Parts: sequence; structure tokens; C-alpha cells
Amino acid sequence: MATTLAQHYTDELTDWDEFITFYNEEMGVLNQKLVDVIRRNCIIGIAEQVEAKQILLNSFSDKFDKLHEEIQQQEAELKTDNTYIEDSLINYETEKMQTELRMEMQAAEKEYIDVKFDCYNFLSKTLKNKD
Repeated sequence: MATTLAQHYTDELTDWDEFITFYNEEMGVLNQKLVDVIRRNCIIGIAEQVEAKQILLNSFSDKFDKLHEEIQQQEAELKTDNTYIEDSLINYETEKMQTELRMEMQAAEKEYIDVKFDCYNFLSKTLKNKD
């Protein structure tokens, strides 16, 4: 059976949802590592530095949560009674929303990667200076 456009869009949305779940788990691990740095260090100002990183991670968690909601709404538009809608029923608005979600997801992933590596760099420097 040939893949319908609705099925293709839904597969794409499912992939994004899985990435969001992974990123949220990863952010939880990073947040825990940042908390551990505060517990183990008595460096002056470390709490403020950690808090700045945590605020960034929390903002991405919020951003990914918003994207998750939009993905769920889009998935609902692509199915009727758990069956993919016909390609002829996919209108301009549905295509536009898919494109916008794709662009939002790409932008969020790129930004998140920068924040994630900034956190790891911070952790490396902090733990190195502790020794």
C-alpha cells in the first residue's frame, strides 16, 4: 500500500515527539548534574551560574512542551477515527502547519544543542577547577 501524505506527516510528527521525549530526559540528567555541582562545590557564585544554566534548560523544556502540544493537534488533524485522512482532504492550512512545525522543531533542536554543549562545557570546567 502506498504511503499517504497524512501517514508521512504523522510519521514525521511521531519522530519529533520521540526526539522531544529524549531531549526532555536529557535535560533532566543535565539538571541533576548541575544540582550535584552545587552540592559538591563551595565556589563563590557557583549557584548563580548553575541557576542561569537551569533557566536555559527550563526554557527549552517549556519550548519542547509547547511543540509537543502542537504536534498532538496536528496529528489529530491527520486522522479520523484512527484512520489517516485522504490526501485530498489535506488543505493549505494543514500543510502550512506541518511546515511551520518542521521549522520550529529544526530551530529548537539547533538552539538546544548549543545550550546542551554550553552546559557540558560549564560542567567540565567546574569539575576540573574543583580538583
